[in-house]
Amino acid sequence: MRKILLSLSLLGFLNVAQSQQLHYMSQYIQHNVMFNPAAAGMSQNSRVGLAYRSMWSSFPGNPKTSIVYGDFKVESLGAGIGAYLYKDETGATSRTGAQLAYSYHINMNDQKSKLGVGLELRGLQYAVNKSALSGEGSLGTLDPAAIGASNKFVFDGGAGVYFTNDKLSIGASGTQLLGNYVKLVDYDSSTQKGRLYRQFNFMASYKIQTGDDVFLIPNAMLRVLENAPTECDLGVMLNYRDRLWWAMNWRLRQSWSLQAGMKLLKQLRATYSYDFYVAPISVFTNGSGGHEIGLQFDLKNKNKN
Repeated sequence: MRKILLSLSLLGFLNVAQSQQLHYMSQYIQHNVMFNPAAAGMSQNSRVGLAYRSMWSSFPGNPKTSIVYGDFKVESLGAGIGAYLYKDETGATSRTGAQLAYSYHINMNDQKSKLGVGLELRGLQYAVNKSALSGEGSLGTLDPAAIGASNKFVFDGGAGVYFTNDKLSIGASGTQLLGNYVKLVDYDSSTQKGRLYRQFNFMASYKIQTGDDVFLIPNAMLRVLENAPTECDLGVMLNYRDRLWWAMNWRLRQSWSLQAGMKLLKQLRATYSYDFYVAPISVFTNGSGGHEIGLQFDLKNKNKN
């Protein structure tokens, strides 16, 4: 069984053309900058945060993602800067990355609307833990992963546009636009390598006031992946005075997500979400889902409108 799991892990790592390559977050509405560099600095406050996601815990070597990030306004430049550090781990493979985003802000005539135009740069290190591929029942020394490189570093980039006012937020972005290759195995006639396929993200949300200090926020995200099926998320969030919030998301044909969050103190936010997978993993694990925790700390801006 261990041999099968390691083989699947390696195949998924090297042959990423048929699956999503970038990490996915159920709490995507809190991570606009991660999916679109033009959203950097567009929030009311600058902020820093942590996030952790674990999926399918009943499987050995299940996928885990750890993230540290910041989103900052730069009032003097009329711009925003975002930064993400993250690590994905699945079995014997891992991916460590740094993402830097810059957004130039254009204020509209009504003073409430703002357009951002952004660029991003990513540095990614893909790695294979060879010690996990050795020992009794392992893949053995004839496996390409055992004799190939332990890690590979590659750069890539992206761009996006993002519009927001006091109600509507909408954006479009493309990432991994350079389409660089990752080749861990380089010997004799071997050509095993993976390509960073382009991904295009489209996002939108709308804020509807339904009562005193109560807002309903329907939202959606569409991800168009090169050589893979298009993915779509539909969600709705209920927010009370920005102190308590509840949300439900539906990732078409794949999963449901339930979320709850609250403001702890004046500037610290905490959100938890649980994902229930409809297909395909629930068929084998009796509904084993995913857990995601987010902590976010708002920073006070000196020149706040």
